[in-house]
Amino acid sequence: MQPFTMIDFPGRLASVLFLQGCNLRCRFCYNGTLLPGTAREHITWEAVINFLKDRQGFVEGVVFSGGEPCMQPGLLDAMHEVRELGYEIALHTNGFYPDVVEKAIEQRLLQFIAVDYKAPLARYGEITGQSASEKSFGRVAELIVASGIRHEYRTTFHPRLISEKELMIMADWLVDKKISSFALQKFKHGGAYDASLPPVIGPWILNTTLLKLKSRFASFTLRSDGNTDLQQIAA
Repeated sequence: MQPFTMIDFPGRLASVLFLQGCNLRCRFCYNGTLLPGTAREHITWEAVINFLKDRQGFVEGVVFSGGEPCMQPGLLDAMHEVRELGYEIALHTNGFYPDVVEKAIEQRLLQFIAVDYKAPLARYGEITGQSASEKSFGRVAELIVASGIRHEYRTTFHPRLISEKELMIMADWLVDKKISSFALQKFKHGGAYDASLPPVIGPWILNTTLLKLKSRFASFTLRSDGNTDLQQIAA
């Protein structure tokens, strides 16, 4: 659990709950301890609820993240309990569980949802260890757009894994689905699932690519390592 964040739930001071287990093995993932179905150390749900009760009126939201939170059979019940405490809820998901997303939306549990868009869908098996269904992944986007819930699709970029041309194809797919918010995240070196991935040093993306991405979305965010020139282009 992360007690406080101003990043993971835009516009809200929030706490993050990291749920154990993930169906993917993304080569760039740096949360390796969250991948297995069980953890060496864990925090009880009772302790989480007590923590949130103590911070009512100060913390505004709770983020259910992972791993992949939608794998957890008790996710929706947990969200209901958190909502009853007066918190807004954000969900971070990899988009592989449209039925869970649909139920969370139908039950009016979500105020924000972030979806990790890992790679061109045809290359998911190579980069994440599991193939992706365009129909299923697209259904998540359609559910989000139809609901009007604030959202963000985000891609972690390493030039050795995907090209800038592929990145633009991914962006066009999102535009076609009427997704309005996209974030590009520079790969963080250190502890990646694929230890052979080198650090990304020096220029890592063309200015023209950033400008093209910015022009396609109502909201575009660049998460980099403090490169002011790139940040100014993306702003």
